[in-house]
Amino acid sequence: MVAPYCPNASVPAPAYRQNHEEIHEALKEGIQIAEGMNPLEAIPDEYGALQAVRFEQLEEKEGHWLSTGKEVEIPLLSLFIAAGTSPNTIYEQEHPYSFRMDEKFFQRYEPHWNEPDLPELVPMDDATIPKIGRPAPFSSYHKHGKFISFYGDNHPVYAGNVVKAMASAKDGYPYIVKLFEQELLALDPAQQQSRNQSMQGLFKQLEADLTATIIEVNRLTPTIIEVIVHAPMQARKFHPGQFYRVQNLESLAPVVEGTVLAAEGLALTGAWVDKEKGQISLIALEVGSSSRLCALWKPGDPLVVMGVTGAPTEITRNKTVMLIGGGLGNAVQFSIGKALRATGNKVIYFAGYRHPTDVFKVADIEAASDVIVWAVDPAPGVKPVLTTRPQDKTCIGNILDAIEAYAKGDLGDTSIKLSEVDHTIVIGSDRMMAAVKEARHGRLKPWLKPGNTAIGSINSPMQCMMKGVCAQCLCKHVDPHTGEEYFVYSCYNQDQELDRVDFPNLNARLRQNTVQEKLSRMWLDYLLESHNR
Repeated sequence: MVAPYCPNASVPAPAYRQNHEEIHEALKEGIQIAEGMNPLEAIPDEYGALQAVRFEQLEEKEGHWLSTGKEVEIPLLSLFIAAGTSPNTIYEQEHPYSFRMDEKFFQRYEPHWNEPDLPELVPMDDATIPKIGRPAPFSSYHKHGKFISFYGDNHPVYAGNVVKAMASAKDGYPYIVKLFEQELLALDPAQQQSRNQSMQGLFKQLEADLTATIIEVNRLTPTIIEVIVHAPMQARKFHPGQFYRVQNLESLAPVVEGTVLAAEGLALTGAWVDKEKGQISLIALEVGSSSRLCALWKPGDPLVVMGVTGAPTEITRNKTVMLIGGGLGNAVQFSIGKALRATGNKVIYFAGYRHPTDVFKVADIEAASDVIVWAVDPAPGVKPVLTTRPQDKTCIGNILDAIEAYAKGDLGDTSIKLSEVDHTIVIGSDRMMAAVKEARHGRLKPWLKPGNTAIGSINSPMQCMMKGVCAQCLCKHVDPHTGEEYFVYSCYNQDQELDRVDFPNLNARLRQNTVQEKLSRMWLDYLLESHNR
């Protein structure tokens, strides 16, 4: 059975008021609508899959929906949440005071043409209904003769659906033409060829800056691939800690037995960036089908490299910082460690690996640290990583074993004491970061400086990576002092306080597609075997 459970009456919902045919057809198909049902809790089974949802029953009184005090548990195998949309004003959050706001929207302005060249912007607060409210497509931005307009779901008059979004473009178009009216009238028709050439030059420059092309595909370890790309604009905008959304083009992807080997969007860090040459090193761990496809990419092929996205890691000055990297997480620490050392910080770097063969880019790790402690998980016959600098240490054990041994002095004399560490940056698997979070208040506490802080680069599931659009990357936080629960977008700011992250919830989110991922891996194994025969 399919049944929409609504916290209030469905009729006032804009989607239903504007598309009432949907309700009519849904009822004809036997879909039932349960109103006054406010979801409280999703109840998992022993495997972490949904088995039921607990609702609070509401009733309408004098136009308001109030709790009846009754709760009901409904068996459900699938739950889809229609959360609606909110205007994406993330730019204002990243660059405060760039725009004036009207609650959750940008403040809209109607131009008044008191002078022939540039208009005066007048804020609008009339009805937010198309054909009644003024289109007012301008934001508050007006500097050096430049304006910024906005449309669609970001505009309070046109937010809600695709038809209104198209109407916003139609209604806003005359305003843009008016803005350039005097300039267009002053154009000399005889110079049109020159203007066309300038425009073509602009197009070529944009194509050169924005087009990403694969330079090299290198295997660093049995499970780690490096893809070096030429992407000038993306390289220039990079700051340590940020990442890119990367995928190959479906039109150029190989097709094996009817399956297009196109990767989904991968969140890949910039291990190193050469801004002068416009080059980026992207490193992928082959854990899923899409990341395994990176090995099939060819030099010279175009690539989709969106970004940079995420927030730059805060680079302190003249502090002592501990970097903890696990496996692929070490690739993210390269640029962070180098930036920290460049601003006068002392850096002690704990680099942990499952196998000695997983170690890669040793020179980059050395350049990112004053002291390295190498750690390899115990296993029969395993040998410690060889050091090349006198101040570095090495041991066999997990990352916490290595930190504790270093703090105790079991690895020899230390030039940087663990008790000197002001700040810790942890990057690795969710389980490793969870272990560090717990150890900071347990086994490692005696050796840590009181008041030291710790952040982790949180590897939430990601999809759009456009900061607050698709909600795939939502990460649950719990205030360690009050117990308040709240959610953040990891692709907006991946660096999060370890003590606030709900790691059991993160682990469950990372496993939400595990069945589909296993099936995809098996199918890809079959396709690659067929392709290589």
